[in-house]
Amino acid sequence: MTTLRDPDVPFGLTEVATADGARIHVRCYGPQDGPPLVLIHGFACRVEYWNAQINEFADRYRVIAYDQRGFGRSFLGARGVSPEVLGDDLAEVLAATVRGRRAVLVGHSFGGITIMAWAQRHPGLVRQYAKAVLLTDTVAQKFDAQTRIVPFAHRFAALRRPLLRRGRTMPIPLPPAWLLRPAARRMVVAARTPRAVVDFVLGIVATTDRFTRAIWLTALGHLHVLSGLDSLTVPTTVLVGTDDRLTPVASSDLIAERLSAKGYLFDYVKVPGVGHCVNIEEISIFNSEVERLLRVGESAAISRAL
Repeated sequence: MTTLRDPDVPFGLTEVATADGARIHVRCYGPQDGPPLVLIHGFACRVEYWNAQINEFADRYRVIAYDQRGFGRSFLGARGVSPEVLGDDLAEVLAATVRGRRAVLVGHSFGGITIMAWAQRHPGLVRQYAKAVLLTDTVAQKFDAQTRIVPFAHRFAALRRPLLRRGRTMPIPLPPAWLLRPAARRMVVAARTPRAVVDFVLGIVATTDRFTRAIWLTALGHLHVLSGLDSLTVPTTVLVGTDDRLTPVASSDLIAERLSAKGYLFDYVKVPGVGHCVNIEEISIFNSEVERLLRVGESAAISRAL
């Protein structure tokens, strides 16, 4: 698919050095004076996961995307892994790249966790750096209790937790793509997703070191960033595919309800028949929601979408 191709537009490269030596790989596309759009990828991904959005927006916006700690070209660092570390990394990336402007922040899955952790740890920075936020296919707490990636285990809590615990701590190599495709269509994307899209996702995930995957999965077992939503005091859209099994609709329901109660839910969008990767499964729908937030004014009306 041409929309998933590597961008033709040149990028500026920034390396954000953290105190513990993580060295975060950041790419900045598009005009330097363009309104900033910050893209934060999910688990076991990298900048290229956002190709479809970079290709769409980099001609008129300053698109900033980075490899999260331990993924892609970014170093793991010595601090250890936790959602809190992700939030601190985002604070440093924004300080290095946005500089005096306010960006639309887009976080997918693990990237949504990053945004919530950032708001939880740095509430004073939210309105300084963020104009609006899009949280897509993500979860704020109790990942083990909400995910549906273990077949039938959601009916048996005693079975689910040990299976996930054992699976996340084992640095298992990924099998070839032809073996993974059926599992990806069941657990990650929707069953009808074209093979090119499935292979695109699998190709990115395969670049992640298996030990890095294992330690970050362990960190997800201690996830609780729900209170970070109370500090997201800017228009925020929640978006989820109705067939998402990794972070099911119930996870987004909780996030949307919390934002609505605080008065900052801009919209809640459920995309029918789509899995965990709305931004590449339904590119036009996803990009339209990003565009809506990019056009949000200071006095944007907040939707009562629930």
